[in-house]
Amino acid sequence: MKRTEDVGARRRFGMEGKAFDVGRKKRFNMGWKRHLDASPLGRARVRYMLVLLVVSFGMFLRFYDEKVNPCNSTALAFSYKYGFLPQGLVGTLYQLLNQIMPFHMMKYEAVMNFSLIATILFHLVLFYFFWLCLKRCQERHLQDLEYVILFCALLTISMFFSKRQFGRLDMYMLAFSLICAVAFVKGKRRWLAVPLSMLGMLVHQDYMFLYMNLVLVLLAYQALSVEGRARRTYWILAGVSLVVAVLLFFWFSWLFQRGLDLRGDADSLCEAVAAMAKKLSYKGKYDETLIARELLGTGFSAQEWPLHVQNWIETPVFLLLVSPYIVLGVKLMRGILSQAKDKAAKWKYRIVAWGAFTILPLFVCKVDYGRWFFAVIIYYVIIVLTLVAMGDKVVEAQLFGLMARVRETYSWSMLLLLYAVLFMPFWDVHICGFLKNISNPINEAFLHLW
Repeated sequence: MKRTEDVGARRRFGMEGKAFDVGRKKRFNMGWKRHLDASPLGRARVRYMLVLLVVSFGMFLRFYDEKVNPCNSTALAFSYKYGFLPQGLVGTLYQLLNQIMPFHMMKYEAVMNFSLIATILFHLVLFYFFWLCLKRCQERHLQDLEYVILFCALLTISMFFSKRQFGRLDMYMLAFSLICAVAFVKGKRRWLAVPLSMLGMLVHQDYMFLYMNLVLVLLAYQALSVEGRARRTYWILAGVSLVVAVLLFFWFSWLFQRGLDLRGDADSLCEAVAAMAKKLSYKGKYDETLIARELLGTGFSAQEWPLHVQNWIETPVFLLLVSPYIVLGVKLMRGILSQAKDKAAKWKYRIVAWGAFTILPLFVCKVDYGRWFFAVIIYYVIIVLTLVAMGDKVVEAQLFGLMARVRETYSWSMLLLLYAVLFMPFWDVHICGFLKNISNPINEAFLHLW
């Protein structure tokens, strides 16, 4: 009798266990289906991302030079252990990792590996942003959106894996603005705009002009898209972000150097940072100019005058060569503004259209025109992708309508993607290698200015 009861219990337990396993598998499969759409459209998105990864890997192999520029390695020598100095965030994190990790990181090989991992992580965030944009795109617009995403991916991969920009602080600044764009697309934690803006300023004070426009424009756009208390909240977030950025900018650009002069410890600080930079740079060749400019506030106007002239020669040629993109961009923004129905809508689209003009002070005062033009282009690409992913029907209709008209009128229009490759990667003082091959012969033959 006892044996029969045991067998029956085991049978009942076995049946309940099987039912439990079946239910668990169903819940598991349903959970995965929510994240991975098994529809034809979902599979098309996945296939595109896989192809994009293959193309990106090919771009990586093409541009990765396995070398960190002395300017970029020197930036990792800046650390808050010397005080609240400019450009200190990434270097502080790097030197903190050196204390945590079981291996020694105060050498050039570790800097190269760190930069490689950081660049890969940045592109993972970027590709996640792309995936969100694809998920929120209608099927009839998917192909056009894929072209825009491909253009953006080619731009960033060629830029940040190239020998001049690999490991540069621009990547970290753009990453914080990109995370903010992801928050807006998902409609969650938009208050992160304030700490992300602060972190961007801690990476480099030029963040206020380069990539903070993405954060401020999204906050202003959202404020002008809602009413009542929500509008007031977004304006407060925008105001706080801007005030924090301005205060940090003045501290890093003037007050910090003034404090060093009053205390009289500028020389000892520069020697300590230079000693660290020598360890982290290739064959000990660090960037003395970067240390003098950031820690001492030393100006190099006389030495940089030939570089300004070089920029002024290359810029008109560059604008002429990229005029097809400029014409398309102007048409897109004009179309968007023409569809604004009320005063608030007009202002929010005006802010979107003029947001990249925050970079103008850098064009006037500094010489890295390649970086500045990259920032202008990436602003418009990211902001348009973000607004489309947020469901802005005006931007969506104008963007995809313009692309359809261009494709119908000019059968060769898709060659514009290949044409853009001529200018990639963007450099720093020289806008790109293609422009260098134009400006240098002009200088050697006629000008003799550099």
